[in-house]
Amino acid sequence: MGWTRTTGGAIPGGGSLGRGDRGKGATVTARRMRLLGVGAVAAAGLVAGCSSADGPGAAAPIVDPFADCSVLTPDQITEALGASSLTPQHHPPVCVWHVARGEAQSDVTFTAVRQQSLQQAWQRAEQDGYRLEHLTIVQDIFGTRTTATGFYLRSPTDPGDCAVSAASNGTTVTWRVRNHSHSAAPDPCAAALALIKLTVDLSP
Repeated sequence: MGWTRTTGGAIPGGGSLGRGDRGKGATVTARRMRLLGVGAVAAAGLVAGCSSADGPGAAAPIVDPFADCSVLTPDQITEALGASSLTPQHHPPVCVWHVARGEAQSDVTFTAVRQQSLQQAWQRAEQDGYRLEHLTIVQDIFGTRTTATGFYLRSPTDPGDCAVSAASNGTTVTWRVRNHSHSAAPDPCAAALALIKLTVDLSP
């Protein structure tokens, strides 16, 4: 699997970023970062589907991992972040974990917004004052090169606060990592990207 980050150029595809918008990752004016706002509207569209049929032969309930915060297992999150402890503090549809990495303490947040394009997510993040940067995710599956588009969201006032948004099966997913120390170490952007890599489905 290869993951490629780009800092310039439009991101192609319907409903994706940069259709004539950006030549480079945009830098926007400072305002307090409000990432939960990016995912707050998830409550309207993030609902687990299930069958209402009963009795023999009824269809099994459809489990939505986004709705119950099971998009990744605790072991996957712990390994991706190199965490020494992981404590869930969920308030679905917003999923939150408290993470310890040695002496470093962080809050990790996952949100998923259905029926929202990356273009819309970009525009909202820009309005909220993020510093934005394009990225491209590339994976080779059975010899076929598939890609997903996304972007970094960096706080203009807190180097320890970073998120990554990407498209996955018609849903905009976002992982945010916020270091309690407000320092850039351990790197919150690298941590958010590692989680996005495990989340985005690039299967044909």
